[in-house]
Amino acid sequence: MPDARPVTIRRLGRDDAPAFRAVRLRGLTDHPDAFTSTAQDWDLPLEAYIERIEAGHVIGAFDPETGILLGHVFLPTHLATGVKTRHKCEVWSVYVIPEARGRHIAEAMLAHAIDLARSLGFAWLKLQVGEHNAAARRTYERLGFEVFGREEDYLRLEDGRSITELMMQRRL
Repeated sequence: MPDARPVTIRRLGRDDAPAFRAVRLRGLTDHPDAFTSTAQDWDLPLEAYIERIEAGHVIGAFDPETGILLGHVFLPTHLATGVKTRHKCEVWSVYVIPEARGRHIAEAMLAHAIDLARSLGFAWLKLQVGEHNAAARRTYERLGFEVFGREEDYLRLEDGRSITELMMQRRL
């Protein structure tokens, strides 16, 4: 039976930047096959994290007892500005720290992102996931995302591995 302890889902603020930086760098370091960015790309001053938080919507999951950031999702609404494509928004960088997995935290953060995107007037939400990441894909499918494309050799990792990405979307 999954751990049912509650979490608090909310948009990050500038005071969350140190925790966001730590969790973001951990995800990029521990799971290089899951993200297009690298830890080196994100080895930035704290101000860069504050700018990212304030530019778009970074949604976090927090342990309500300890206040520890357990995961994050980016909803970069500030990038959806093209006249012909501004009805679509993307989800980036879904990550939950390993010790908090099994609690459906990613699903809760994504449900929040879906509601937010809908409230902002978007008609579609899109994301990409590594074909090898079956657990993430199942989460996205439970939330109504469907595969609409596949790109082989999307990422090439330093160790020589090639990652195929699946493009998924859902209508809001």
